[in-house]
Amino acid sequence: MLEWVLAGLLCIVTYVVFTLSTSSGSQYEDKSIDAFISKDSSVAKRPAPRENKYKRNYITDGRQILLLYGTEYGFSEEVATKLFDRLGEESVLNGMLWQPRLVNVKYYSHIRWTEEQLCLLVISTSGDGVPPTDALPFYQMLMNSGETLSHIRYAVLALGDSNYPHFCKTGLSLDKRLGELSAVRLLDCQTIDMEDWPVISDWMNRVVGAVSEADLAVKTDYLVVNSLGNNEGHTRTNPFLSRLLVKKPLTVVDNDEDKVTIQCEFDITGSGLTWTAGDALGVYPQNNQSQVEGILQALGYTGQEGVETDQRPWGHTDRVLTCKEMLLRYLDIKHVKPELLELILSHSSCDDQRQQLRDLLHTQVPSGVREYLSVREVLDVVEEFKVRPLPVDRFLSHLKPLQPRYYSISSSPQINSNTVCVTAAVVRYSTLGRDREGVTTCYLQDRLLPGDQCPVFISKNPDFRLPSNTKTPLILIGPGTGIAPFRAFLQERALLSEEDRGQILLYFGCRHKNKDFLYRDELENLAEKSVICLRPAFSRDQEEKIYVQHLLLQDGSLIWNLVNKEEAAVYICGDAKHMARDVHKVLLQIIVMQGRTTQDEAELLLKGLETQGRYQKDVWVT
Repeated sequence: MLEWVLAGLLCIVTYVVFTLSTSSGSQYEDKSIDAFISKDSSVAKRPAPRENKYKRNYITDGRQILLLYGTEYGFSEEVATKLFDRLGEESVLNGMLWQPRLVNVKYYSHIRWTEEQLCLLVISTSGDGVPPTDALPFYQMLMNSGETLSHIRYAVLALGDSNYPHFCKTGLSLDKRLGELSAVRLLDCQTIDMEDWPVISDWMNRVVGAVSEADLAVKTDYLVVNSLGNNEGHTRTNPFLSRLLVKKPLTVVDNDEDKVTIQCEFDITGSGLTWTAGDALGVYPQNNQSQVEGILQALGYTGQEGVETDQRPWGHTDRVLTCKEMLLRYLDIKHVKPELLELILSHSSCDDQRQQLRDLLHTQVPSGVREYLSVREVLDVVEEFKVRPLPVDRFLSHLKPLQPRYYSISSSPQINSNTVCVTAAVVRYSTLGRDREGVTTCYLQDRLLPGDQCPVFISKNPDFRLPSNTKTPLILIGPGTGIAPFRAFLQERALLSEEDRGQILLYFGCRHKNKDFLYRDELENLAEKSVICLRPAFSRDQEEKIYVQHLLLQDGSLIWNLVNKEEAAVYICGDAKHMARDVHKVLLQIIVMQGRTTQDEAELLLKGLETQGRYQKDVWVT
C-alpha cells in the first residue's frame, strides 16, 4: 500500500516540476494546476486565460526534442500539435523530463543544430510535389547543407495525397537527405495518404517508444519559442478582415446540372498584404448556421456554454468563447475524425451502438472506418448516435480546426493592388439522401454579402510565376476555374506593347459556350487585340465531347515549335487527378510525334523544362 502512495506522490511531483519548469504557465487542458485544484473545489472559479501552450519556453534543464512541422494548409501543424501533447503527457507520466519545442520550419534559422539531439519532422507535400511555401527555404537549406548531423536522431512523417504523381515527395526527400548528412534514423519515414489518423496514431506510438529508448542528455534549452513569428503581419494564423466589395455570377444556370461559378472581389486596403500573379488567396469561411444548430440540438447544448481554447483565435482578445461560436467560426464540422467515434463509444450506454462503433473502430480493415466517415459529416454522426451528455469541451476537442480554403487570385496587383479577385465554382452534392455543400464556396455564394467582412491572407506560390523575359512565348492550359491565375497573367501581359510581348496560346475548356465560358468577353477582346490566340473547347455543345487535350493534339506542330525553338513556357492550372494527367500525357505524345523521340526521351525533356521553370503546374484535387 505504501508503494502505491509513494508512486502516486511521485507522479504528482513530476507533473508539478514539469509544469513549473516553463514560463508559459500550465500546459494541458485537463491537467493544468488550475484544473487539478478546481476538480475537487466547490468554490472553483473559471481559470484565467492561459498562454499558448505550444509556445513553451523551458527555464529548467531537461531533455530537448525538436518538433518541426512544415505546412501549407494546416494539417501538418495539427498533427505536430497532437504529437507535442502526446510527448508532454508521456513525460509527465513517466518522469522523462522531455522538453518538446514546436517550431514551424520557416523559423529554421533560429535553430542551433549543433545543440540539438533529436528531431521529429512532420511535413506535407504541396501541389505537384513541392514543399509548402513557408518550408521552401528550409528545404533548400537542408538540400544544400554540408553540415554533419551525426549527433542528431530523427524521424520523418511525410504527409501527402496519392492522387498527385509526386506522393509525399518532400518528406521522403528530406528523410533521405538527413540520412546523407549522417543523422541517425530513429524510425523509417512514414508516408500518410491524406488524413489517415489510424496510421498517424500508430506512428506516434512508435515515436514515443523510440524516444523512450533514446539516451538524451539533460541540458539547458537555448530556444525562445514564444518570440517566433510575433511580427509577421497578416498570415494564415492572423488573417486580415477584408471587406467583400463585389460578388457576381460568371455562369448561366438553367438546370441542376449547370455549374455555378462566381467572382468575389475583396478590399485589402491598409492590410500590408502584397501578392504576385500566380499567388492564392486564403479565405476563412463560416459554417452553415443551420448545421451548427442541428449539432447543438442533437447533443442537447444551448450553444452558450463557455469554452476555453488553448490558443487565442483570430478576431478575439481572450480564449473563452461560446460553444456555438466555436462551431460556427473555428471548428470543422464537415470532416469527422475517428477520435470522435471513440469519444461517443466511451459515453454510449446502448449495447447495439457500442457494438457498431467497436466494429467500425477496431476492424482489421482500416478502410472500413474511412469509408464510413467519407460520406458523413459531424451532424450525421451525432444524429445517428444520440449520446447525451457529451462533455462540451471534450466534444469540441475532438473536432478538427476549421481550415481556410485557397483560391488562385484572378487579378493582377498591377491593375489594382488594393482589390483581390478570386474565381470560385460553387460546390453542391448529395450523400446519404442529404444535400451537401462546399464549406467556403457556399459561404461565399449564400451567406457573405457585399459589405460583409471576411478573414483573408495571401498564400505565396513561387513555383507558378511568369517568366522574367516578357518576350517568352506562353502556352496556358486552364479549363474551368483553372483560368483564374491566367486572367492575372494576361492582365499584366496586356499592359505591354506588342514588341515587348511574346506569343500567348490560351487553351480554355468548359461545357457550354453560352453558359460557362468564364470571362468570355475579356478573353475574346484580348484575342481581337492579338494579345492572345484563344483556343476554347466546349465539351457538351456537340455530340462528341471535345476537351483541351484534343485541341493540343491538333496544334501539336505549333506547340512543338514554340517549345523546341522559341523556348516557350508551359503552364497548367486545374484538376490534378484527371485534367492535368491527361494534358501531361498529351504533351508527351506531342513530343514523341513531333520531335521523333522515344517516350523516355520525352519524359526527360519535360522534366528538364520543369527544372528550368518552363513547365509549371498549379493543380488541385477536387
